[in-house]
Amino acid sequence: MKHLFFSAACCLMLLSGCNSSSNQTTSQTCEADKASMKYVMNMHRKILPEHIEAYKASFEKCRVETLKEPGCISYAMYQSYTDNTEFFIFEVWVNKGAHNEHGQTAHLKQHIEEIKGMSDPSFKADNVLVYVCPNVND
Repeated sequence: MKHLFFSAACCLMLLSGCNSSSNQTTSQTCEADKASMKYVMNMHRKILPEHIEAYKASFEKCRVETLKEPGCISYAMYQSYTDNTEFFIFEVWVNKGAHNEHGQTAHLKQHIEEIKGMSDPSFKADNVLVYVCPNVND
């Protein structure tokens, strides 16, 4: 439910900003060129209870290095208050290219290797990807 609410809020922000007359030039440029847009990811994961602490530790190591990447605007993980095995990962990148570069980093590859087998196999993980026009919400 939180994931759905967050996704809806992101979409509403995107739509309200792109319909604004003061941002008409920006939105027209963005519609034609996704490469210039911010790239926002929201991921929902469920971790097996016995791996929660190791998962959080691995993410934190990766987060520290990721925040040093020039294209990273935000990189955070939130744990559910109602189910401590559920996590929400929120990333904002200057553009899709910056995110693609992140995918090639040693710290992300190490994190992916460290968390293998930690996810709850009965849970269907999901990702929401949103492109946002630069300065549309300023």
